[in-house]
Amino acid sequence: MNKSRKLAALLLAAALMLSSAACGNGDKPSSDVSAGGDKISSTQQDSEPSETSADDGPFDENGRYREPVTITYSKVMYPGAKFPADQSPEENYINDFLKERYNIEMKLAWSAEASEYNNKLSINIASGELCDLMYVDKYLTFRQMAENDLLADLTEIYPKYRGATLELVDESFENRNIEAVTVEGKQLAIPGSNLGYAQNLLWMRKDWLDALNLEVPKTLDEIAGVLEAFVTQDPDGNGEDDTVGLVVQATKPVLGYANNYGLESVFNAFDVYPTHWMKDENGKVYYGSTDPRMKDALALLADWYQRGLIDKQFPTRIGSGETEALWTSGTAGAKFGAWWAIANDALANTPDIEYVAIPGPVNSKGEFNYMTGSPTETVCVVSKDCEHPEAAVIALAANNEIVRGTHDPNDEIACKYAEKSLELRNSGAVDDAGGRSLNVLGALTFDYFDVVPKLSICVKDNVENGSYTEYPGMTDYDRSQCTASRKFADGDKDEMGFWAYWTRYVGGNVTEEGNPVYPAYYYETESSTTLKAALDKLEDEMYLQIIVGDKPVEYFDEFVNQWKSLGGDTLTEEVQAIVDQG
Repeated sequence: MNKSRKLAALLLAAALMLSSAACGNGDKPSSDVSAGGDKISSTQQDSEPSETSADDGPFDENGRYREPVTITYSKVMYPGAKFPADQSPEENYINDFLKERYNIEMKLAWSAEASEYNNKLSINIASGELCDLMYVDKYLTFRQMAENDLLADLTEIYPKYRGATLELVDESFENRNIEAVTVEGKQLAIPGSNLGYAQNLLWMRKDWLDALNLEVPKTLDEIAGVLEAFVTQDPDGNGEDDTVGLVVQATKPVLGYANNYGLESVFNAFDVYPTHWMKDENGKVYYGSTDPRMKDALALLADWYQRGLIDKQFPTRIGSGETEALWTSGTAGAKFGAWWAIANDALANTPDIEYVAIPGPVNSKGEFNYMTGSPTETVCVVSKDCEHPEAAVIALAANNEIVRGTHDPNDEIACKYAEKSLELRNSGAVDDAGGRSLNVLGALTFDYFDVVPKLSICVKDNVENGSYTEYPGMTDYDRSQCTASRKFADGDKDEMGFWAYWTRYVGGNVTEEGNPVYPAYYYETESSTTLKAALDKLEDEMYLQIIVGDKPVEYFDEFVNQWKSLGGDTLTEEVQAIVDQG
């Protein structure tokens, strides 16, 4: 590493230490859910790189390096992970496959548990010698590494070596994931995948609607009418005044994308998008929570609370599981949540409970607009000093195909190791953490943006017709969801079927309805580590104070002024600079 980059690395390492101390790093990396894709290997391309056909190039006619190539890498570890004695995070069938098929030697440089990974990464940077391939669990860290010129330019390399499966993944995102890791026109990372279609839906008790002869509501006025009926007309028929309307969480009533028990959808119906960085018609960035139109939504919510349409006790339900317990008790009628927002405990408490998932509320034009999540949060990067950055891309792409079963069926070596992967999973020899532990980086998920509606369509076909057409790359887990949903519909009411039926059949099948709204920027900035906690606390308190009536709606203007003066203007300037930079 040259002196200028080494100095930059030392300065960045210090910043990362502060960032990790301020924000923590206890989040568990997301695990694989399901995927699709044509069964084509990472070397089977529409157009091969020119060097693969050259006699003196690094590859032979099978896409294998003529001479061994070593890639050093970092890895996330999972204590207690289950895998066979002949497999380990350092030596395993994935590494064996990469050696046999591509002549790539994977050499573990360092590892750390998820909670300590970011600290270890900062130490690695401070040493002045980055390993070749690294998992980065914070997008801000990636931006800082990019700005300090520590990363390899993958702009031309990645499309050549990512393989057909990752190409389909990227296409499912319409390349928004690639845009997120492109800085000043250069792709500087391989993006992990955040699944799409987790926008909040309005979940309501269908059995209560039926009992009261009520139509499924769409507008805010219609929803208010139903909530009032749920509270006042004894929908459970027990003769007691014990039912609750809308369940809301107190700690984060407004958080953003996929906020269980959140209120974001009400604000979206006013065409405002709190907690997100938006761009106005002049290209200027603003924070959605400071939009003046927020006051209309806040006034409505304050009215709902005073009328008892919102759980009157929600501000006091701050203990772990208290809000969830209200929903699963069978005494509540509505909540906002993503397609997955169903809890199995409800089955035991109310065996005949039924739900409906509503893409709403709609705005004054009858449109259901919803905020989208970031296309990626975690990425993997290649050091600028890596001699063979294309080998790092090949390793990740091939690892993904072997585990997913989307490899080339004519590739005997790939088939052999894919069968090994399937055998390990089906035998129960590895658990979820063990499966991740054997992957190259121990983390990072590559998934299709639209896998949720894809699977939900199959579930619906199986429930209604007893059969379904598999999509490319369908996994055993996906098939189990189809089977469990069908069994539940046929009367076998176990917890697996309960969850699969209501989430996949009911929730997942309405996720494509509505209009996605994309923020100008999804991520934190340099000053976020020192400013965001106080600003978020101020915002959270504002929601509660206005909704429960401790402050008038006009207090919102004071909040905006405080937010700006306490650092909001600084964050806005930083986001504007990043957006302008591209």
